Amino acid sequence: MHLYLSDHSHLNSVLTNEDGQVLYKIETPHSVGTRTSHITCVVPNGVPRRDEEDTAISMQDKFAYFGQVEHNLIASSVLHFGGDQFETKKYFRKEGWGICGRTDVEVVRHRVFTGIDGREYKWLLRSFSCKLITNDDSNTVVAKFHRESLGIIGEARPASLEIFETGEHMIQEILLTFVYIEKIRKDMERGSA
Repeated sequence: MHLYLSDHSHLNSVLTNEDGQVLYKIETPHSVGTRTSHITCVVPNGVPRRDEEDTAISMQDKFAYFGQVEHNLIASSVLHFGGDQFETKKYFRKEGWGICGRTDVEVVRHRVFTGIDGREYKWLLRSFSCKLITNDDSNTVVAKFHRESLGIIGEARPASLEIFETGEHMIQEILLTFVYIEKIRKDMERGSA
């Protein structure tokens, strides 16, 4: 499954499937200090219903909150989902090494977390993308971020988060952790982390 981003910024984007159907929205208002990414998912409209404001039948999809990420500058960032909140310094542990950055190459630590299924997963932070794998001997790819391609070399395509079959049972957890991880990776790439 591919979730295509409507914008080059993963922090403010509508995510659609291969058919163009909107599935998720990520909104991160600009602010000084802590920025909060609000993530909502579409609630399919199975039965036409009347809008509260008029008597016309509405077929417009509604969105429901499923999580948010508080991107803190000094204190640990916080993930909110499933009615709980998790400080990222406790939710993730750093493991291994990767290289990130365009001009100033920076060595970074990958992030490991335990998923809702009790298994460990590792986000690999790379120079131009990130990838989620199982943290075991198989290192099975669970999700991978594909940057936008303008088509100068190869075919033009929008940015997308590809979620493989091994991760389809935890799409929302993957999306929530991706929002946090990709911000870290981009900050490091820009040299501001």
